[in-house]
Amino acid sequence: MEKIIEVKLKKKSYKIFVEQNILSKCGKHLNDLNLGKKILIVTQDKIPQEIIQKVRKSLSRENFKVFIFKLSQGEKYKNLNSLLRIIKFALKNKFERNDSFLAIGGGVVSDLTGFAASIYKRSVNFIVIPTTLLGMVDASVGGKTGIDLKEGKNLLGTFYQPRIILIDPNCLNTLPKKEFINGMAEVIKYALLEKSASMLFSKSNFFSFLKQNKNKILKLQLKPLLRLITHSILIKAMVVSRDEKETNLRAILNLGHTFAHGIEQAFNYKTYTHGESVAIGICLASRLSKNLRLITEKQEKQVVNLITSFNLPTKLKKNKNIKKIMSSMLHDKKIKNGKLRFVLPVNEIGKVKIVSNIKLKEIAFVLREL
Repeated sequence: MEKIIEVKLKKKSYKIFVEQNILSKCGKHLNDLNLGKKILIVTQDKIPQEIIQKVRKSLSRENFKVFIFKLSQGEKYKNLNSLLRIIKFALKNKFERNDSFLAIGGGVVSDLTGFAASIYKRSVNFIVIPTTLLGMVDASVGGKTGIDLKEGKNLLGTFYQPRIILIDPNCLNTLPKKEFINGMAEVIKYALLEKSASMLFSKSNFFSFLKQNKNKILKLQLKPLLRLITHSILIKAMVVSRDEKETNLRAILNLGHTFAHGIEQAFNYKTYTHGESVAIGICLASRLSKNLRLITEKQEKQVVNLITSFNLPTKLKKNKNIKKIMSSMLHDKKIKNGKLRFVLPVNEIGKVKIVSNIKLKEIAFVLREL
């Protein structure tokens, strides 16, 4: 059964299709968009060959000329060198402005490919086929692109929306268990902010759904998995539709991420994955919120318990390196008027607010606590 979610924007709205086996007909979906006939697939070397070939065959049936560019696996390759390699590959193969860059993979691939598409010859079409849970529910949606610098994560990038996103939940069966669990950190994030995202979610309780269906989700049962994916996307689509370039509301999607990006960068993207960092970041934000009396201790425990139930970490290892984490956080691109901004849970599960008047000693205290 096909699910269609539209990201409604003032310019360049687009649709997200969620359907089993959609890869075998992705060529027809792209043909409907009246694109140029060259498509550059950007992927990573650990993406299953069967996924890439299924996409390639479908595109070839619709007379697209397909080129494939593979990157090595890992966040450390989301850098300027990879960006330039993609662009030079496109130049070598004479890609024109009506042609397309297609990302197949997780968040690293979609961030990098989207950035390349946004700047190559002042922009070409950008398409995403996410193969990871994190890619499906978060990285592919909303048009944020970027690369990392040694000073911090995503410090170079653009807002550039894809033309279409095609999601096949069957791709999740190819993931290592740890990679699927990493994506659950972003899903839990949506459960903690859905009521602040829109009044349409005022009677929803995504948090309880995740809690009650934990075992089915971890077994990759299709029905709860489809709801998990589509509901997460719907929450993000609602936010992006109202605030495409993060002038206000969209900042709530950064719940846990100010801490998370500091943690990732401080440990050179080796000790903690993005999902693990986000999970720890959400726990740190919840502890900070409790210390500021914005939520109760009981509510904090509910958050931590849900994260624990999905086998995600809730605290830093013994080697915390707090000084380096703090230094990394102070390079965060979300700093405004010289102050770090945190998205913190408030009042009830599902609501958050942006807080910027927090003293550095309070932040350091929370890092030492957990």
